[in-house]
Amino acid sequence: MTLPSTRSADDAEGARRWLLAEGATCGADGVWRHPAFPGGAMTAGTAAHLWADMAVQDPRLGAEEVVRIVLGLMDLCDEPGVTAAFSAWADAYEETRAHLWAAYRTRLEAVEEPRGVLDSLAHWFEDGFCASACFHGVLGGEAASLPGRLRPGAPGRDALLRRVRRVLSVAGPVPRADREPVYEAVAGVPELRGVR
Repeated sequence: MTLPSTRSADDAEGARRWLLAEGATCGADGVWRHPAFPGGAMTAGTAAHLWADMAVQDPRLGAEEVVRIVLGLMDLCDEPGVTAAFSAWADAYEETRAHLWAAYRTRLEAVEEPRGVLDSLAHWFEDGFCASACFHGVLGGEAASLPGRLRPGAPGRDALLRRVRRVLSVAGPVPRADREPVYEAVAGVPELRGVR
């Protein structure tokens, strides 16, 4: 069985293809180049942030493509901060959010800690306007099904435990009324005792 990863070769390859179509190239020295960029060269971090913002604003891309390209840029350039490009999406249309939360849930279940995803969640959870919707999208909407899915021997239990632990570790600012059903649902799970 293959465990989920916080990095996706498919997303990274999709981001690379999109960059090439946009006229960007990466040399053997790891330096990114684009004719429109002053001096023609930029660090991977600068490139990732610049192109993540461009992808989010690209009207030719659908919501799922944007999510995959931005997360692919995070993987390709090892730049967790590119998730900041999704900030406006926390309040965006339901279709847009659905793709974002699906990708986040997958990465939150990975063995390796998903730094960029956790950083952006922590930021959104502190935002009173979108905290509830974000929490609901990555975990809160599943509160009723958690007891059965977290029972010993349940399929996917270990991955779900990782996601619950990670989300709750940064969910302090989320309104208690949103968090309480999840706390109640996981109260009997030994591995999650003390996670708040």
